[in-house]
Amino acid sequence: MNTETGISRVLTTNAAGEYFAPNLNPGMYSVAVEAPSFKRLQRPPIRLEVATDLRLDFELLPGAPTETVNVSGEAPVVDTVSDVLGGTFTNKLINDLPLQGRDFQNLLELRPGIQRVPGGGFQHTTSNGNRREDMNYIVDGTTDNDIYYGDTVINGAGVAGTPASHLPLDSVQEFNTQENQGAEFGWKPGAVVNIGLKSGGNQFHGTTYYVHRNSAFDARNYFNPSPQPVAALLLHQFGASAGGPIVKDKWFIFGNYEGVRHKVGNPGATSSPVTVPIGDPEVSLADAKVAAGCPGACSQTSLHLADLFLPNTGNNGLATPDLINFDFNNTNREDNFIIKSDYHLNAINMITGRYFYTNSFLAEEDVIPLRPDWLSVARTHIGVVGVNWTWTPNARWVNEARNWIQPKLAK
Repeated sequence: MNTETGISRVLTTNAAGEYFAPNLNPGMYSVAVEAPSFKRLQRPPIRLEVATDLRLDFELLPGAPTETVNVSGEAPVVDTVSDVLGGTFTNKLINDLPLQGRDFQNLLELRPGIQRVPGGGFQHTTSNGNRREDMNYIVDGTTDNDIYYGDTVINGAGVAGTPASHLPLDSVQEFNTQENQGAEFGWKPGAVVNIGLKSGGNQFHGTTYYVHRNSAFDARNYFNPSPQPVAALLLHQFGASAGGPIVKDKWFIFGNYEGVRHKVGNPGATSSPVTVPIGDPEVSLADAKVAAGCPGACSQTSLHLADLFLPNTGNNGLATPDLINFDFNNTNREDNFIIKSDYHLNAINMITGRYFYTNSFLAEEDVIPLRPDWLSVARTHIGVVGVNWTWTPNARWVNEARNWIQPKLAK
């Protein structure tokens, strides 16, 4: 029985006393075993993690079935079922670790064999020497792989590696990485990242949060010399989550909103044409205009473009361009939302649906622009819909049908 939702599954062992309970949602489960002429055995709740198998053995004692033996103080469960390499990050662990940008992908490299390419961007994670498009992302049992890039859709990159969307951490119950996965995953040879989303339960629970970071105590960047102000750094992430029953023991719902507002400076230095007369039309825009017979012989468009260059007085009056310092802020605005509902139709049918949506706008430097107007821009809209139907007609058969709608990704 899932102790959070009250939903249970009844199994019957074979003649050897073996049983199998596939396709259980991650969560806390209590297990009770009973048989004629034996005392009923009750095990305390144990956590079933996403994409993992547990083996639980029981030894029944002779006695009346009306008597119950409560097991306590057992050793932690050790995985003796599979040889899969990997591990699980629980929601508490995710929230307790210092996590840059509240992006769960920044935890992947804590697993052996997984690396993230410096600078990020599309296809930025590799596993055990495989190609960067060989990672396999799964959310609640349905694929999250972009059919074009082969990368994750949720938390996918926008401009210069910055995520264009965020799966709120408060909606992640846990996620699991598998680097020697079984044949049931197939498709890709890299690591499998299995993300389990939270579900509502019989009790209402919710969270609110606000995460802030600024440059008040930052050291000055080498490319950010005085007397220029220290480059901007202003990060805001805020949101709320809530979950509970629509119909107790039957229908549950969970939702999470997260907003992101970022401003990050880009101090640097670059070469730019001199904008004052110095007697050299090959270096100075002002001298080039005179040599070309402007304004009469020049197009208005060319004159307008020439005026857009940042002021540059040259290298101490010499006929050489001077490096100019610039600092154009990256800005990021995101609104992320996810909702999930679980409906226990009857004892043998469970339907789960989820919807993730992002609307974001990023203006960032991915080349060396000479004006803030020339920053790269990405307007992103993402919608991901998934539905799972689990049918368990008896203790020996289970079938799960999954449907995933290819997201509409606009940038």
